[in-house]
Amino acid sequence: MKKKLLTFLITILVLLLVFTWLRWGPDSWEVQITGTTGDGREIQYRIETVYAGTSRTLIFRNEDAGFFPPYFKFDSADLQSVARRVKERCPEEAVVVHGYGWRIPFMSMFPNATAIEAPERCLRAVPREDDGAAEGAGD
Repeated sequence: MKKKLLTFLITILVLLLVFTWLRWGPDSWEVQITGTTGDGREIQYRIETVYAGTSRTLIFRNEDAGFFPPYFKFDSADLQSVARRVKERCPEEAVVVHGYGWRIPFMSMFPNATAIEAPERCLRAVPREDDGAAEGAGD
């Protein structure tokens, strides 16, 4: 009897661990960033993407995970800024978005983005127009 109970408890524990890993374990997606929305307060940050080379969409939420292990994510505003720069500088460039979670449309579930790997040229700020040249042209 004790052996059956122990086997049952171990089976339940293994199933819980597998579910936890599948639900909150890390994953990566190769996508192109097509848009960013949200202000992080009233409207949750979202990163709109398409799978690289396709027209299939994948929307990420971008919210702080707080102290929820193992991510300890507190930089959703910074990540949103990176996504916006990549969208502006390199809209056709495939990037890798790291995150966790599933996309389940009927439950309005989105994976949470934790990092974006993009070429350095896509991460630089968009250059401003040269204010000095514009002023000198009118003289």
